[in-house]
Amino acid sequence: MYKPLFLTACRKRRKRKNIRRSRKASLARYLSKISFFYTTADGDKRVYTESDRTEGYGKQSIPCPATITYTQLFVNGVLQPSSLYHVQKGTLTFLSNDVPEKGVPIILQCIRIYKRR
Repeated sequence: MYKPLFLTACRKRRKRKNIRRSRKASLARYLSKISFFYTTADGDKRVYTESDRTEGYGKQSIPCPATITYTQLFVNGVLQPSSLYHVQKGTLTFLSNDVPEKGVPIILQCIRIYKRR
């Protein structure tokens, strides 16, 4: 049976469009939520809790690590390796021998990536 050439080309275009749509749909299934915890070092402490937060930055918390995909800690604007700190629900603990100097800003960023329902 003879098939006109323009019909097969149209079908191929439709298939390509469907593939593009399905890729876009699969990307849109994931959402993210980012939370921050801001505090200032006092020069002595190794353990910081939610009560040590800096006021004026909105709602801040240290979430449970089981619900978080990524955590990043910045001390004085420098990203710290995860081997130097430990996060538990409500607490941030420094594991290194040194503690941050007095007045240095500490920022904990928690990123949660989850599927849209």
